[in-house]
Amino acid sequence: MTPRHRAAEPEQAPVDLRFVTHGLSPEEVAAATAVLTAALQQQAADARVAPERPSAWSRSTRGLRRPLRGDWRSWQQP
Repeated sequence: MTPRHRAAEPEQAPVDLRFVTHGLSPEEVAAATAVLTAALQQQAADARVAPERPSAWSRSTRGLRRPLRGDWRSWQQP
């Protein structure tokens, strides 16, 4: 990977894994590490709280209209 591609990926904290089973092949270790890392990333994404958006009802409401002046009461037709 070039440095340009690395910058596009989010920084990941190193994960400390300890395998207690002996005799694992490097492919098995890589597969287990990939699965556990993906599970941790999914859990972190699920834990993020999405900002609460206003409901359609509250978005559609308008501000209150200011009261009319009382001049309309004195209007007369010529």
